[in-house]
Amino acid sequence: MSKTMVHSLLLMTCLLVMAASCSNDDDTLSPAYTDYRYDIVTYQGQNDMGALFERVGRDDSTSVMLQSTVDVSEDVRDHQRVMLRYDYADDVTGAAQRNVTVYGCTGLYTDTLRRTAGNTPIAEYPMHQVKLRSLWRTGEYINLHCQVEYTAESRTLMLVADSATLAMDTVQCYLVHDLRNQEGTYWRDIYASFFVGNLWRKASCRTIRVHLNDLTWSDVEYYDFSKKSQ
Repeated sequence: MSKTMVHSLLLMTCLLVMAASCSNDDDTLSPAYTDYRYDIVTYQGQNDMGALFERVGRDDSTSVMLQSTVDVSEDVRDHQRVMLRYDYADDVTGAAQRNVTVYGCTGLYTDTLRRTAGNTPIAEYPMHQVKLRSLWRTGEYINLHCQVEYTAESRTLMLVADSATLAMDTVQCYLVHDLRNQEGTYWRDIYASFFVGNLWRKASCRTIRVHLNDLTWSDVEYYDFSKKSQ
């Protein structure tokens, strides 16, 4: 997990707090600090107008393309998941594409679901503790908001499927978290988003079951993401 991602998220939070405590002579705040949405979306690259993002709501909600006029190509890569702070610039509610005004765009840790390799059992993978805040699915992504212990260098964070369960209707997946022999210090918030589409589309897969070493709700053994009954 890069320090840049964590620092960027904290910087965004600090700026919002500072802005909320200040006002101009008319005691009014810019809409950038009062009228906005926060969503995890997928950056789809630049077109003639600006950056294009795809937003999918929780579970299997309809996809909406968000057309902006900003250029974020130097900060995030195509198909990276980002935390977008924005507001709609039109009133076409329910449309497949909306124009938006972007106030902030921060790249998140984005990865694809992996699988156990060779004969290494999943129990031998490092699963350092986290403090879970939220775990939810939007379309073909499972999103994670948690706290981790800060380290000076990069760590390993992956969602890994147990290969022995890939053909089952419930596939067992684990949050692999490795501090790489570093000592963790204070707790910091992070967001991550894992693409699980290749598994989710399999007819045999009915449920993705996620296990993690969580201090917040230590009595919860796992979290299920199941397809709707047909």
